[in-house]
Amino acid sequence: MRAILIGTLVIICFFVSYLLPLKEAVSQDVKSCLKCHSIKTLHKKTETGETLSLFIDNAKYEKSVHGALDCSSCHPNINLKNHPKPRKILSKNDYVKEFSPNCLNCHPKDALMKPPVHGTIVKKGDIHCSQCHGSHYIGSIKDWKNKVSFSEYCMSCHKFDISKTLPSKEKISLRVNEQEIKKSVHGKFQCLVCHDDFSKVKHPVYNFKDKKQYTAEMTKICTKCHTDKELQKNPAHYALTKTASCIECHGYHGVKPAKIAKSLPENQYCLSCHSRAISMKFKNGEKLSVQVKESEILNSAHKKLKCTECHREFSITQHPIRNFESIAEYRKLAKDMCKNCHQDAVKKYDTSIHAAALKRGNQQSPECLKCHGYHNVTFISKDKIASSELCIRCHTDSGKAFKESVHQLAIKQGKQNAPNCSSCHNSHDVLSTNMAKLGDSCIKCHKEAKTTHMKWLWNPPVRLSTFVDTHFNSASCAACHTKNEKAVLLMLIDRSKNKPLQAEEVAKALNFDTKTLKTKIDTNGDGKVQEQELWQFMSQVKEKFKANLAARIDVLNPNDAHRIETKDKSIKDCVYCHNPKAAFKSKLEINKEGEKSLKFDLDSKALNSAYAIPNIKDFYVLGLTKIKVLDILFFLALLGGIAFPVAHITLRVLTAPIRRKRREGK
Repeated sequence: MRAILIGTLVIICFFVSYLLPLKEAVSQDVKSCLKCHSIKTLHKKTETGETLSLFIDNAKYEKSVHGALDCSSCHPNINLKNHPKPRKILSKNDYVKEFSPNCLNCHPKDALMKPPVHGTIVKKGDIHCSQCHGSHYIGSIKDWKNKVSFSEYCMSCHKFDISKTLPSKEKISLRVNEQEIKKSVHGKFQCLVCHDDFSKVKHPVYNFKDKKQYTAEMTKICTKCHTDKELQKNPAHYALTKTASCIECHGYHGVKPAKIAKSLPENQYCLSCHSRAISMKFKNGEKLSVQVKESEILNSAHKKLKCTECHREFSITQHPIRNFESIAEYRKLAKDMCKNCHQDAVKKYDTSIHAAALKRGNQQSPECLKCHGYHNVTFISKDKIASSELCIRCHTDSGKAFKESVHQLAIKQGKQNAPNCSSCHNSHDVLSTNMAKLGDSCIKCHKEAKTTHMKWLWNPPVRLSTFVDTHFNSASCAACHTKNEKAVLLMLIDRSKNKPLQAEEVAKALNFDTKTLKTKIDTNGDGKVQEQELWQFMSQVKEKFKANLAARIDVLNPNDAHRIETKDKSIKDCVYCHNPKAAFKSKLEINKEGEKSLKFDLDSKALNSAYAIPNIKDFYVLGLTKIKVLDILFFLALLGGIAFPVAHITLRVLTAPIRRKRREGK
């Protein structure tokens, strides 16, 4: 009922304002209010400390659309009987929020909802009437639209912190920073130049499903001026437009002129694009992020370098387009950049098992980038645990074993000479374990090893270093300094080159594929190489190469070689090895370029058979290797050695009388 009465009064007031001059229409109610509110200094402090002006300029008010209304029309809760009445106002925003519902007394919500965009703002309730329309000096919307520029019209709403939530639940901000636009390359443009489907009477509502679709559609605006033909003048930029939207790099409204970017320091110029989430697409469809985080560079070993010191073919004026078949092909070229400064390291890497594996197509094999990173290169040698973790990422089993070793304990204790992976295997020129002289790595730290071993490893009564050398050459350090299962490992050696024969060489010489090598050696397919099979295979190999078998005693599982124990737990008992009952397994190793060596189980008789004699002459182990034929020959030789002097003495005794008579006859 109250709303109907107020509505009736409003209608009457409007009619009065058309029939009478404005000055005569000012009611006693307004005059009474203006006795105080015409004072310019009249204000009120909010609870938050803001100043809320209570001054009303009557001349401006009379010209507004509400000029014919009494104050009580909008302020129904205030009248001369109860005013002024002290009240607390928390803040300006709180006051506006409280006051705005009074507008609905004359402007029904249904009518406000009819314009779609205006209706959306009213429905959300984030922005209140007076924030857009003002309070006492509200002009005619029609007159205002005719007077303001297109950009001013747009900014009347878009200056506020408004946003839109998409069906994907992503939120996009619709707020426009006017100062940002003025400083941009588009600073002199009206909004209509880009947003030509909008006008003062038309404001379409877009319904994009997600932010990706939104940015793609907004990018079409840019192509109205920046055509394909124009973009092709810069090949790198043109290629980028096919993988990223304009907005992702240039932003929405604060687009800077290109000359500003080119005036930046070199690294900042590169980062103006590469600091963003952009990617590179390869011919096979793979994608690689080419985003560069400035923080990573500044914390890296290369923090003082310019981008072009590594990427030499690029500059502020030159940005070639490179097309690679795959990420693997791209990674292969990375070491060429590193080689500009790190020639020695790259040269060593090229001889490593890692380089060979990568060349062969093993994409898991490490190279410069995989160990050192792209732009976050650190001095990994400073932290022994961190550098070892790089190796453990691939060699997990070896890493677990190493963490149980005395060496890992030494690292944790902070000992300066404590070894990590690279101490034994090297950093760049990493070799396969059957080619690397790992015993020499131990000697580098344990220089007194030969001397200390001579104290117990000797053949009484003679103490010779050659006796120790023989053991060092035929048994790995891990064989005695770990408690794990041991084996006699036979390696196929090319004597002419004094290095292991490669499986590829053997297969080629014998006219079969390396994949069938196992079946060519283990001809009966029982999973073990018998004595005759070994002899037959070696006979074939010796026809093509000057080859023989070299052997060493080592741990059966290579990972166990990292589980080195303290000296007091090492094996110092000769019988442990020199014993026909020693539970050592036997393996035949054939080296394979860039890979782990091929290993074949040997039958226990393979080293204790007459067939083994031609092939084990260089590594016969007293006690461990038990060949019956050799034992018989040794027994016969020993028997012969004893029989000769016995027979000689017996013959001398028997022929003594004859010799005596001969002497007497003389």
